[in-house]
Amino acid sequence: MPTYLLIGTVTKDLLPDNNFSIGGTVTYATVVVKTLGWQPIVVTTAASDFVPPHYLADVDWRVLPSPHTTTFRNEYDSQGHRHQTIGPICRPINTADIPADCRQLPLVHLCPLAQELDPSITEIFNDSLLVSTPQGWMRQWDAQGRVSLGEWVGADKILPKLQVAVISIEDIEEQWDIAYNWAARIPVLIVTQGEAGCTILHQGQEIAVPPRPAQPVDPTGAGDVFAAAFFIRLHETEDLWQSARFANVTASMAIERFGPEGVPTRLEIESYLAQNPVTEQ
Repeated sequence: MPTYLLIGTVTKDLLPDNNFSIGGTVTYATVVVKTLGWQPIVVTTAASDFVPPHYLADVDWRVLPSPHTTTFRNEYDSQGHRHQTIGPICRPINTADIPADCRQLPLVHLCPLAQELDPSITEIFNDSLLVSTPQGWMRQWDAQGRVSLGEWVGADKILPKLQVAVISIEDIEEQWDIAYNWAARIPVLIVTQGEAGCTILHQGQEIAVPPRPAQPVDPTGAGDVFAAAFFIRLHETEDLWQSARFANVTASMAIERFGPEGVPTRLEIESYLAQNPVTEQ
């Protein structure tokens, strides 16, 4: 069973009733990794009261102690746009925090959420497919914790170290010039576009991949589900188009169910793909 390393903070996602769920890219993506038959290892940082969700209790968690677990509140407006606040925030994750047995794994996913990953981490994985969902390097927040798009300091150094990155069109506030600029510095950049599917930016090409129509009930984590599905399928097939189509279907099915446990099985995904073939344009 191939191993998939995820590095980034777990989160407390506050709910309207002031309870919380465990979230973050490492949570949503790890469910995908397990469901698709890979073995996840998670290097994360959290407060001493962190308990993995029951559906990930058997995962190899490498939890770095922190005074706080990064906490988010996500609210969605009538157009489906997300508004976030953050705080408190975990301590950083540095190169020295990455265990020696995790430095030569086949697939390494950097999952920053709140500037917690030191960019130097990209220097230590020489034999891995190194990929990222870099939204946490782009986040900034004000004194009240209101999250907004900030300048990705260090992008010019980080992007050339990665083989693939996945961002959403919302991450860059629909500013395609940002995506084109980054795409010139990395072999593959995927821009997810919700109900419009996604776009592959690769070697100067711009390839649109159609969506699977969905009836969403819980959009939280959709980008993380897409990314993990894409990275796994790309590692398995080395086919950008088929991997993006696979990921589109996976994410669209996941948002039709509640919570991270809504990730579809590989059989569900492949059955849909077989019954609904789409030819690359």
